Amino acid sequence: MDFYQGKVLRIDLSAGTSAVEPLNMEWAERYIGGKGLLLRYMWEEIPPGLDPWSEDNPVFLVTGPFAGTNVSTSSRLIVGCKSPVTGVLNDSYVGGSFAPELKFAGYDLVIIKGRAPEPTVVTIKDDVVSFLPAQPKYWGMKTSVIEQALRDDFDENAKVLSIGPAGEKKLPWACVSTDQYHKAGRGGHGALLGDKNLKAVAVRGTGAVTVGDAKAFLADLYRIHEEYVLTDDNYWVHEEGTPILVDLVNGAGAFPTRNWSDGEFEDAGKINSESFQKIRLKKRACYQCAIACRNFHGVEQGGEMVQGEGPEYETIALCGSNCGIGDIAALMKFNELCDEWGMDTISSGSVLGLAMDLTEKGIRDFGVRFGDVESYLGAPELMATRTGIGEELALGSKHLAEKYGVPELAMEVKNLELPGYDPRGTFGMSLSYSTSDRGGCHMRSYPVGDEIITGDEPADTMEGKAAYNINGQHYSSVKYTGIWCDFWAIDFNQMSQLMKHVWKRDVAESEMEQMGERVWNLGRLFNLREGLTAADDYLPELLLTKPHKRGPSAGRIIGADTFAEKTQEYYSLRGWDTSGVPTEEKLAELGVDVRL
Repeated sequence: MDFYQGKVLRIDLSAGTSAVEPLNMEWAERYIGGKGLLLRYMWEEIPPGLDPWSEDNPVFLVTGPFAGTNVSTSSRLIVGCKSPVTGVLNDSYVGGSFAPELKFAGYDLVIIKGRAPEPTVVTIKDDVVSFLPAQPKYWGMKTSVIEQALRDDFDENAKVLSIGPAGEKKLPWACVSTDQYHKAGRGGHGALLGDKNLKAVAVRGTGAVTVGDAKAFLADLYRIHEEYVLTDDNYWVHEEGTPILVDLVNGAGAFPTRNWSDGEFEDAGKINSESFQKIRLKKRACYQCAIACRNFHGVEQGGEMVQGEGPEYETIALCGSNCGIGDIAALMKFNELCDEWGMDTISSGSVLGLAMDLTEKGIRDFGVRFGDVESYLGAPELMATRTGIGEELALGSKHLAEKYGVPELAMEVKNLELPGYDPRGTFGMSLSYSTSDRGGCHMRSYPVGDEIITGDEPADTMEGKAAYNINGQHYSSVKYTGIWCDFWAIDFNQMSQLMKHVWKRDVAESEMEQMGERVWNLGRLFNLREGLTAADDYLPELLLTKPHKRGPSAGRIIGADTFAEKTQEYYSLRGWDTSGVPTEEKLAELGVDVRL
């Protein structure tokens, strides 16, 4: 079967058994792979209203059709579930080499259900699936340690997906790790795996991926790489990567600073791209990626050499400026600690910044203050192990702020902490956050691209931003069926040039765009079925009504009434009713094959 292996691996942790079944190719045809296929399987596998902490809540490992081929940026894996944090869909993307290895082992998709009676490691070597005790050896290991241990014990060429101690403790923002520095970070997948007593999955595949007419496919692929990948448009990704955003976003007054109390950080120049280039040691790439965006840095901190990949922009913003930290060495160390304990850095920095704010406002003294490096570097272990202040911080931003009577200080949507763009400096991001299908997220639509980076869109108006976000959400939805990385600015035409080899026919750009809209509406239906309402498409009131007092975005205000009006415009343009429910006519037009 070309591009697809045609097999789904089911793992039952409760019984300690596995089974293989055919991939539903009707769904693959309708939703491609990646996010689309994930959502279709989630609809079928998750009973409506299921408690996310139930042992019956599955975790999905999903590949795209191009994983295991030479298509740049397509080696990514989706880790999916009904989030134990938000209660709605959760799809997190991780690069590296796990997805190709899973395809080489013969599987397009893994569905993990149940709860192991004792901490467990699962190993997959082609068609042999084994269940190993994680105690006493593996349980408690940090992420880099467990990966090396399983390569030593199972197969030196194995690819490992694991949780750290934060996942074992079910920290709400515990992430899933692979290739040491690659994280499926958002929404609590690591906590869910910890609840299932699953420490790691190690896979070794000795098979291959077939592509049909290999000569024609490779000819197109080499041409596409030359014309669209290895170009000046993508050169910034290789040369600087996401730290290039620091100066741009700070210069627009959208750089979250000291728990979002400001949009401009006075020490941004100490943690910007220029600063990181000075400490870069080498470049790295994911499997078969020509862009090679990964930056490996090294710097001395506290008498030791701190080395590792990253941090990326979101970590710089939330764990840097948001915590009042302009010390690049401390930021590097904090990032390393989060990686090793197995924690999402966006939520880690957001919760810690809130704790610092509560301390400085005299609401609750957590012993951490903005810019205090010592307490800052002690926080990851406390959060990961739920000790000391970590027990309260594990509540997350929303519930921590509610506990102390200041819900307005929590920067979250649908209980998922916001990433590094203050909407008061980029108005379009307000709808991007509020309508995101997994909660506060910048990976669904990205007005920052035109409001700040290119300047092609005005950043201080909501006019046209409903349509802008809809287009962005369609684009990202079909892109994540691929699964193409955000660092290749692939367009619908380029996607269609690749998809014609999968579908064995010419593919129109409009067909790709409609696919994205189909996937987005399927995700909306899933969330509505799980209890989401229009009231969940909100933005923290502070970001709508309280302007910054200084900096480039000073005095700007979106306004609650304007935001509500544009939300209704968004629903209308989508073909949804005033409650944000897709109409029957829209679903039929798109060919969505499920209904509420």
